[in-house]
Amino acid sequence: MKYLMAIDAGTGSVRAVIFDTLGNQISVGQREWTHLEESGVPNSMSFDCENNWALVCECIKESLHVAGLSGKDIVALSATSMREGIVLYDEFGKELWAVANVDARADKEVRFLKESFEGIEEEFYELSGQTFALGALPRIMWLKNNRPEVYDKVSKVSMIGDWILARLSGVIATDPSNGGTTGIFSLEKRDWVSSMAKKVGIKDDIFPSTLEVGTLMGSITCKESGLGANTKVVMGGGDVQLGSAGLGVVKEGQVAILGGSFWQQVVNIPSSTKPPKDMSIRVNPHVINRLSQAEGITFFSGLVMRWFRDAFCDAEKLEAKEKSKDTYTILEEKAKDVPVGSFGIMPIFSDSMKYGKWYHASPSFL
Repeated sequence: MKYLMAIDAGTGSVRAVIFDTLGNQISVGQREWTHLEESGVPNSMSFDCENNWALVCECIKESLHVAGLSGKDIVALSATSMREGIVLYDEFGKELWAVANVDARADKEVRFLKESFEGIEEEFYELSGQTFALGALPRIMWLKNNRPEVYDKVSKVSMIGDWILARLSGVIATDPSNGGTTGIFSLEKRDWVSSMAKKVGIKDDIFPSTLEVGTLMGSITCKESGLGANTKVVMGGGDVQLGSAGLGVVKEGQVAILGGSFWQQVVNIPSSTKPPKDMSIRVNPHVINRLSQAEGITFFSGLVMRWFRDAFCDAEKLEAKEKSKDTYTILEEKAKDVPVGSFGIMPIFSDSMKYGKWYHASPSFL
């Protein structure tokens, strides 16, 4: 039997999952991780490459151990990740700076771009389907303004899933579905638009090769991963788009809802479709060539569940340990007995999505 591995770097955790070539899940290794606010930098959420890489390797080795396999048994692997999170590298491929998708430090840069370049967000949105709210341009501009000595060394940018593949293979590249969420991308051409960066005064020569999902990148060069040198490394993509493909949502007009740290509702549309003028939704390249996905987001859903577990569920944690179950399973079992309407209590943790103007209500139980 031959085996494949998928590594998923989510907002709240990372996991390595082994499958056989019939698609059966064999094992999983998972670790929760957190993204920390930098001292003196409000709303920052840094991605700790060194510590998080150690967690990735732990997941790989755990999945192999549980499956009773060795690294050389894995024929090929790929990676997916939270979209929007970026990693910047120097000319030698060493990580300089990285942020998670929820990093919101660049509010002043967003305001500067909107005020200094009238209509630029609308112009870029029409090409990329992205606004500045989660985009890479304001974040890179923040680095230029606040850490110029780091910015000067930047030679490449990639997404976090791409970073895992780069660590494993030595090749820095991206794909349209994940790279497209930087907002420095063309939906129709499925490639970088470096002129966007140049227009706002950001380096325009830092964009790596764009490879379609499934493209062979190379083989494992990283011994500490526990994988064999003959294991092939294949380009991955954005978590929602790959999740959609896994559900069979691969044709125009098909729809999916995917749940994780955030929940996404997506519909497949032709890549030539222009995003709506009111910027009410985001539009991302799909992992399927010539398709994009119109996307609405339900904010914080999985993260709220984790907060609730850790804030209120000490008894359920003990019960889960005694029964060798996951705490969430215990919570689900108890939740099914709560009547429809939840006794009239309505939890509010964000507003409905308005992609051009993001506002969030104060978290409340009403």
